[in-house]
Amino acid sequence: MNKSSFRPLIVFTIPVLILLVLAIPPVWTTMTGDEIKIKTAPVDPTDLFRGSYVALDYEIESVKPSQLEDSIKSEFKTRNMGDYKKVYVRLKQNTDGLYDVDSVTKDKPSKGIYLKGELEIPYDLQNVTTVHIRYGLDNYFASEEKAKEMETDALANPSVAVVKVRNGNVVLSDIVIE
Repeated sequence: MNKSSFRPLIVFTIPVLILLVLAIPPVWTTMTGDEIKIKTAPVDPTDLFRGSYVALDYEIESVKPSQLEDSIKSEFKTRNMGDYKKVYVRLKQNTDGLYDVDSVTKDKPSKGIYLKGELEIPYDLQNVTTVHIRYGLDNYFASEEKAKEMETDALANPSVAVVKVRNGNVVLSDIVIE
């Protein structure tokens, strides 16, 4: 076989390998991660192209400036408002069995349960009461009937997100309405 006969094989193999590499962290997290629960506040939008899903807000997305390490606060002066900074959010379990924010650091923790997140740089840290962190857990896809049922139930009862966590990676497993 000559070199030109391998070219189509290489062209089609590279994109498949890229997709496989991108799929490994979420699959590994789902299979081997620790299961934790986080308090949520769902809303039910519908997207014309993606169908029905439950958009979620998490209590751990709003962090007090006092929970940020000083090394993160010092970077606010050198960055623009609206920029995002990669951070690690250490979690602690409360008396209800749910997880809350313990602290936010720019260095990967060596132990404990933590999430990777992106902290939105606030305009003025001196006058801000909360800082927003996003984790990539915003949407939970469901059938139209289930999404509407979840929305109705969530208005009357608190809801909890069941997530799998491993090495800062997080995958949303389920929404439980108590």
